[in-house]
Amino acid sequence: MKNAFETGCPAVDRMSRLQITGNVIPVSWFKTIRKETGKPNLNAIIILADIVYWYRPVEVRDEVTGQLIGLKKRFAADLLQRNYQQMADQFGITKRDTTNAVVELEKLGVIRRVFRTVEKGGHLVSNVLFLELNVDVLEALTYPKQPAKKDTGEVRRGYHRFEGEVSPKSGGGITENGDTLPPEMGKGITQNGETNTKNNYREYNRDSHILSFDEAQKHVRGQIDYDILKFDYPYDERIDEIVGIMVDVMTSTAQEIRVNKENKPAAVVKGQFAKIGKGHVEYVLHCLDENQTKARNIRAVLITALYNSVHTISSYYGNLYQYHQSQCQVQDIWQGEGEAKGGKI
Repeated sequence: MKNAFETGCPAVDRMSRLQITGNVIPVSWFKTIRKETGKPNLNAIIILADIVYWYRPVEVRDEVTGQLIGLKKRFAADLLQRNYQQMADQFGITKRDTTNAVVELEKLGVIRRVFRTVEKGGHLVSNVLFLELNVDVLEALTYPKQPAKKDTGEVRRGYHRFEGEVSPKSGGGITENGDTLPPEMGKGITQNGETNTKNNYREYNRDSHILSFDEAQKHVRGQIDYDILKFDYPYDERIDEIVGIMVDVMTSTAQEIRVNKENKPAAVVKGQFAKIGKGHVEYVLHCLDENQTKARNIRAVLITALYNSVHTISSYYGNLYQYHQSQCQVQDIWQGEGEAKGGKI
């Protein structure tokens, strides 16, 4: 007689004994969360799955009877606290891709970004990212309705994109800013993304316009004559890395940016980066080629090199010109002395 707990497939039988938990991705999301090209937005899907996991309640059961006595949230604050780099490291994608994916989710209306100021270790930390989940939109994405279009009878596939306003800072921007937390409440961000702040926030809008990543990337490429650089240096991937760093700087929400081991006001650094052109990029590439020292943090090196290039490029090429002039003069002297000796012989 066949055992009721055996399926006839050993692998399936063994799987019945595994307790797999974590993020769940409904198949319908691959149809409702898509890029403009029509392909599934995989980055947005996996990030949404993680957000949904944190918003799923935890059951609280009585230790004696085992009965369900309540529910509790996985995070301590009123909203889920995350940051772009944290998610990028978790899923093995770039910070830029992470930010763009979160923005797309906000455009769909399934999440809302809220930026707050919290206190950590006695210091105020601004622009801390919190994510609010819209369960109504999530339900529509997970169980999409497919009404027929008028006249044609064609079935609509996918989910209609959010028609409301998105954060003014589309590439990682400020939607809202909250009040500072009391010292006993602001404990910062844990490694697993869980927040440990208990508070009530008063939120208010903050007027701020910062370019989206797409807009900033287009602007930076035009600013440094990207197409010409790629034509002159077709195999130098550092050009794209420099573009990425410049875009990150120009869209940064931080109050300060670290340059040359010193925190400088973000507005000053952005103003300096706005002056960088094709010649400055070539200058930085040339300096990197000549550098013989191993860099521990190449990103920091590039930010500093780009920042300093605006002030040092003229002196560098002036010094290089003088060096070559002196070398030519020495060569002329040697050549003259050789000719003189040859004449005597």
